[in-house]
Amino acid sequence: MKETPVVIVRMVNYKISVIGEVNRPNTYTITNEKVNVLEALALAGDLTIYGKRDNVKLMRESSDGKRVVITLDLTDKNLINSPYFYLQQNDVLYVEPNKTKMRNSRYSALTGQVLSGVSVLVSVVSLVVTLSK
Repeated sequence: MKETPVVIVRMVNYKISVIGEVNRPNTYTITNEKVNVLEALALAGDLTIYGKRDNVKLMRESSDGKRVVITLDLTDKNLINSPYFYLQQNDVLYVEPNKTKMRNSRYSALTGQVLSGVSVLVSVVSLVVTLSK
């Protein structure tokens, strides 16, 4: 060979996961060469009103096999200069819920049904007491 060969390797597609307080949490297959954090969140339908914009976790496996968790602040204008702005194969973005969502999660649908049942029971007892007089 007269010239040194040049080999260019490109990812045809790879997957990322976006979970937590987003409208469509899922695993997405990326067909572009690269995708950034903001594009990934857009794929997931953006954050819900309960998502913490200043505390998005990026979970990435490093080259030595260790899992690292990086906190990203979407409100920081320097995010685009971060080495974690562009996502890699098997990255997971987790959007944490804010305090309002965590407080509301204590009350389930079962709580509402129990309260409705108690309300009906109190109404029936009150009606029976009123009619028996």
